Amino acid sequence: MVEAGFPSCAEEELLDAISLDKWLINNPTSTFMLKVKGDSMIEAGIMPKDYVLVDRSLTPKNKDIVIAEVDGQWTMKYLIKKGKDITLLPANPKYSPIRPKNELKIAGVVTAVLRKLK
Repeated sequence: MVEAGFPSCAEEELLDAISLDKWLINNPTSTFMLKVKGDSMIEAGIMPKDYVLVDRSLTPKNKDIVIAEVDGQWTMKYLIKKGKDITLLPANPKYSPIRPKNELKIAGVVTAVLRKLK
């Protein structure tokens, strides 16, 4: 843990080495990574050029961020379920919600966002 306020002695807070794979990925055989293009999810903290980890073994729940194929087009949005009605909701007000006209395939649930600072 590191103090985000006043400085503290860093040696006291050092952790044992951890594997990012083990920490971030619960299902290695069903997890894949995608590079983000576009800004429709910026209010969810997902920026262009970020990477997202996606687990295809998870059953998507209401309000999960999913990777979906909607009527032949791929997107990443919040999954909103109301009864049998499904809407894909962006996290940027300049984009409109998406309602599938013919087909919706959920490829997986976003489980982590990775951003390289430099």
